[in-house]
Amino acid sequence: MLTDNGGEWAAEFDVMCKDYGIQHQHIAPQWPQCNGMAKHLIKTIKHDITVLAATPGSIDYWDEHLAKILFGYKCGIQASTKFSPFVILTGRTPRLKAKNYLHALTAMTNDDVDVEMAVAQFLQKMKLIASIHESVLLNVEQAQ
Repeated sequence: MLTDNGGEWAAEFDVMCKDYGIQHQHIAPQWPQCNGMAKHLIKTIKHDITVLAATPGSIDYWDEHLAKILFGYKCGIQASTKFSPFVILTGRTPRLKAKNYLHALTAMTNDDVDVEMAVAQFLQKMKLIASIHESVLLNVEQAQ
């Protein structure tokens, strides 16, 4: 992880990185060009806001669409990890409105909850997230 040399949370952040096996490197202070990934994200967000602002009637409400823009970015597959940030954090693909409507139309209701099955599904999801994180680490190492 690349960060600037800001010292507000340095000690706590370094401990967290060590606990989670995160390699932490500092960039040169006052040199944002060094942080290309952040610049790329900001460029992407500015582009999307510009497109929204060009839509008639949207220029005054661009800020209300910012959450949708960020959600779209988080759902996109990143070249370095080969996964979207959403999948890395949650271990599942995002639930989009169209899919939710289809699921609601086809889902059967069941008032009896099988606790053992729910626990088994939860543990399976945790294993999936762990395997995704392992893949992400390998993909990032290969990309560097």
